[in-house]
Amino acid sequence: MNLRMVHAGLIFLSAMLAVLFGLWCLNLYGRENEVAHGVAPLLAAIAAFATSFGLVVYDRWFLRKTRTLR
Repeated sequence: MNLRMVHAGLIFLSAMLAVLFGLWCLNLYGRENEVAHGVAPLLAAIAAFATSFGLVVYDRWFLRKTRTLR
């Protein structure tokens, strides 16, 4: 496995972790009656999903850019 694939795999895992964090924040926001957190979990979920989207876009760009490298 070359360094290019390791980098792409780590970026993909980071995107999946951001999605999981966003889902956790949405779950926390949905249980607002139990814990008074306000809109902070919702904003964190939106930021996490945006970060995940950005990481996926970056990963695709990186793989295209380095396709010809050996």
